[in-house]
Amino acid sequence: MFWYYLKTAARNILTNRKFSIINIVGFAFAISICLAIFLFVTNEYSNDLYNKNVDQIVRIINTKDNSSNIDYRVKDILQKNIPDIQNACLALRSGHPVWVEYTGKGYYLDDIMSVDNDFFEVFTVSFISQLQSPVFTGINSAVMTETTARKLFGAEPPLGKDILIWGIIPVTISGIIKDFPDNSSLRAGLLVNAENIKFKFNRWIGDSRDSSTYMWPFQIYFQLEKNVDTKTLSEKINENIDILKPYVKQIGFLKLKDIYLHDTTTGSDTKKGNPDLLNLLTVIALIILFLAVINYVNLTVAQQVKHNKHTGIRKVFGAKRNNIIYNFLTESLLVIFLGFILGIMLLWFLIPYYQNLFKSSISINTLFQIPYIIILPVAVLIIGLISGVGPSIVLTRIAPVKILTGSTFTPSKKNYLRNALIVFQFTISIILIFCVIIVQRQIQYVKHSNPGFNEEQLLRLDLPPIRENDRSKAMTLLGEVRKSPYIKNLSLTSGVPGEIRMYMNSNMENTAKDMSVPCLLVDTSFLKTFGLKVVRGRDLQPGDLDKVCMINETAYRHFEFESLENKRFNNFGGFDIIGVVNDFNYSSLHKAIGPVCIMFTSKSMPSAINIRFASNSVGPGMDNIKKLWEDILTSYPFKYQFYDDWFDSMYKSEEYFARTISLFAILAIAISCIGILGLAIFSSERRTKEIGIRKINGAKVSEILLLLNREFISLVIIAYLIAVPLASYAMYKWLESFAYKTDLSWWIYFLSGLLALIIALATVSWQSWRAATRNPVEALRYE
Repeated sequence: MFWYYLKTAARNILTNRKFSIINIVGFAFAISICLAIFLFVTNEYSNDLYNKNVDQIVRIINTKDNSSNIDYRVKDILQKNIPDIQNACLALRSGHPVWVEYTGKGYYLDDIMSVDNDFFEVFTVSFISQLQSPVFTGINSAVMTETTARKLFGAEPPLGKDILIWGIIPVTISGIIKDFPDNSSLRAGLLVNAENIKFKFNRWIGDSRDSSTYMWPFQIYFQLEKNVDTKTLSEKINENIDILKPYVKQIGFLKLKDIYLHDTTTGSDTKKGNPDLLNLLTVIALIILFLAVINYVNLTVAQQVKHNKHTGIRKVFGAKRNNIIYNFLTESLLVIFLGFILGIMLLWFLIPYYQNLFKSSISINTLFQIPYIIILPVAVLIIGLISGVGPSIVLTRIAPVKILTGSTFTPSKKNYLRNALIVFQFTISIILIFCVIIVQRQIQYVKHSNPGFNEEQLLRLDLPPIRENDRSKAMTLLGEVRKSPYIKNLSLTSGVPGEIRMYMNSNMENTAKDMSVPCLLVDTSFLKTFGLKVVRGRDLQPGDLDKVCMINETAYRHFEFESLENKRFNNFGGFDIIGVVNDFNYSSLHKAIGPVCIMFTSKSMPSAINIRFASNSVGPGMDNIKKLWEDILTSYPFKYQFYDDWFDSMYKSEEYFARTISLFAILAIAISCIGILGLAIFSSERRTKEIGIRKINGAKVSEILLLLNREFISLVIIAYLIAVPLASYAMYKWLESFAYKTDLSWWIYFLSGLLALIIALATVSWQSWRAATRNPVEALRYE
């Protein structure tokens, strides 16, 4: 019997080729898209799961400041006092590219990571070779990944070789490890010994008069004993928090498997995913699949009404309803199976494109592994059954006499199911259109918001640590650059807006608002170079250097100052607060502007030369600076970035989010349009006689078009009323991740509805036009 159903289903598919091709291709595209999203989402959720102790590894966080920056000494204190801790390690990424040299040749490493020996015990790291165990035997020991070793050493054995970091810090390669997996949140090409103070990349100053108050923040990971409850453990530690003072006042734990997608702490430099993107992509995948099922139902019903009296004939000759239902289900399963095979082929063909789109190493081979090789056939079976149930129920409950006489569907009968499907299609389209507009608008808003300083024609030139015997060359370079006619202003800074890596305790008298304040160490040209304005207090005067500082407006409000009289930070020998500058962004607009201190000093080691070009002088100015650098600081890399480009780059993840969502939204709308087209065919076919009679009685083509499209327009309006609150809620939730956000203007609501209406009319009008321009005699003869 099964073979009979299969042959009948195949014959129906071949007989109705046009609709069958639309159904199969529609399912193929939907399945290809859904599988690509499935591969990406599962790959994202697999981050860090390769670690054999992943369920026992946690990172300690400062819950008071919501920070992952914890002084390295906390590790030993807790390890000594808490028996539930099996092991612990330090890890801190440099946070910026680092210049590495070997025999005079070098290149930038995207990142290096400062770790201790225990890191290789806590995390699953595969050694290819090593000089000794433990691998770090001295503060200048280093471990390198095989890819980095190949780039730097070629075929030469790297073990025991010395390299230079930043041109001045020698380290010895004592181990080679396999590259970190793509799904690791902790990744680096070079791992250096955290015991070396030069690799404690961050610093917090408590009181510069007392070096014991200096703090060196790291991310600290603990490997707990099995089945330890992190909440109970953190409560236990917080009850005895005095053992951790002055390093931290309140702690919590973040599980390793949650770090990639759910880490919202500051100071964490690990790779992060976007859970909002994953959730939205999952919803879109389900919508696309649901739309494909709806399309199948719509087109199957439409083509059965138009072409098939087979059901009625079979009923007349005694076929039971169950037999006909089995036939429909077999046909739907065959269509889904063919769509699935074509979808797999399409996915295989498009996998390089999906890898580039998702920036992920997804592989189609994953689908042929357990448990997916079992899950997918079951999913195909379920989808096929669901797709076939609708048409089988609708088309088997009708009396055979009605089917054979053509009176199955009459204009007087309201089809609530059909209207519900149309409303659903339009609702999805409007929501997706609305979301895409808001996402794109927010990206443009943050990229073009005023950062509080003039970022145009402002260059950041990285200044690496300079060897002692080359410092005179650096001074010569600065002198030559200052003389350049293309340069308007120049400022040396340690830390820059967008990258502040030094903090100090506010350490002020008569204030209860003590906090860790981000610090910029700058020269006297900083305000002029960046275009910052003094809004309170006084400007710099001769003799102020190394004695005074300024704060931003947010800091002024935070400390609840009424005036600046006798206000000072007691760090670095004491700095009087003489002025307040306007607020400016020193991080992305995800975060509200926080307090910041600008210390005017000549005693810091600058990390950047900030150059303001004269008008229309960027091109020749860059050529001039590059030539001076290459002539004077020949052995140092020339690395620069314009501030406007740099701040734009902070929103790469949002741009990626916008591109990805926009693409899949367009695909979902396109698949939705196929279903709407099917319903338009359904509508026009069931009203063929009515259209013919109206035309014979003098109705114009425009009147027929209005007649056929009017119902769709009313359904678009209903869908709009449903979609607006849903889309608004979704976008309000998404915008909550930004401290500064665009508003949901009235025109966005209007445009979303208008675009949906245009898409709907463009989709149905083609079929409506065909029906309206048909010869009425043929229409009546057909009926």
